[in-house]
Amino acid sequence: MAAVRLSDVAQDAGVSLATASRVLNGSARVPGKAVAERVEASAAKLGYVPNAQAQALARSRSGLIGLVVHDIADPYFATIAREIQQQVFASQSQVLLTQTDREIDTEVRALRSLIAQQVDALVLVGSHRYGNDSDAAISTLLEGFARNGGKVVGMGQSVGVGRTIVPDNAAAAHELATALIVEGHRRFAVVQGISGIPSAADRTGGFIAALTEAGIEPELSIEAGLTRDGGYELAEAIESHLSSATSTDDAPLCVFAPADVMALGALGELRRRGIDVPGQVSVAGFGGVPDSADSNPALTTIALPLHDMARQAVQWVLGTPPADAETGTTGSEPMESDAPEEPLEVHVRGDVLLRESTALTAKV
Repeated sequence: MAAVRLSDVAQDAGVSLATASRVLNGSARVPGKAVAERVEASAAKLGYVPNAQAQALARSRSGLIGLVVHDIADPYFATIAREIQQQVFASQSQVLLTQTDREIDTEVRALRSLIAQQVDALVLVGSHRYGNDSDAAISTLLEGFARNGGKVVGMGQSVGVGRTIVPDNAAAAHELATALIVEGHRRFAVVQGISGIPSAADRTGGFIAALTEAGIEPELSIEAGLTRDGGYELAEAIESHLSSATSTDDAPLCVFAPADVMALGALGELRRRGIDVPGQVSVAGFGGVPDSADSNPALTTIALPLHDMARQAVQWVLGTPPADAETGTTGSEPMESDAPEEPLEVHVRGDVLLRESTALTAKV
């Protein structure tokens, strides 16, 4: 059976081809309500689906938002991606999602592909800085995209173009360490040596700074990946340390992992290895993903406003208040023009959530 063409819809509705195109392809020049309803009814009856390229031509925009994340299996990125998807879809646009696994070459290819798809905006969740010469390739792509009218939003680290939402990582981690010390913790282990991820370095640095101010030196420094598997490696290193430690101090060792996914992996693996959490080892993370409240025991963390961060990103890329995911409505007036804008950073703070994973039965 031949595919239904726009001309078939126009003939069935009794209108010109140009009129049918304006109605179905999203042109600003829409005919009267009665005509539009007749065209839409004919399209529905015949099973006509508008051509995306034709719509983009009529609207002078594709209606596509490119979303780049490190790892969609990580609940931090999944939470943000889901909120962005809901907001964008409610605003009659679509998200093209890709993950990079923190590989510079993968990210470069992903950006080139998204730009080739003529996306209206790019949202990069996580740092694009890898600490090598390849960073310039990403900067060049983003700068060229912005010069050609595309919008760029970074979440996590500044991308040097467009706008960025930056968590106050060091300050929040400092606040978390201080709260744990006030609770009575004195023995600490930290995760360091995560190359190419400035946010992780900032979190660990802020945490250690608070320990130093309290006259405490980390008992153990561990290198592991910022993933759930990295959390398993962390748990293995902790078990080895506990078995070889000569200290008679029976206070729990408090471990800080600079990402919830890593902390959750470590927490689960410690319990599988028969290590009591929080009796022998306390675990704290960073991010505030929904899974952190559901773990056993519930994970102490810094809760970032992930949903609000995602909504702010959508507001910037669409140029209007974010749509209500339930009703699909937005504000009536755009909040910003299409004119190029100077780079802007918005800093967000997280809240310390002390939960059962770091609970002490008595003050030390």
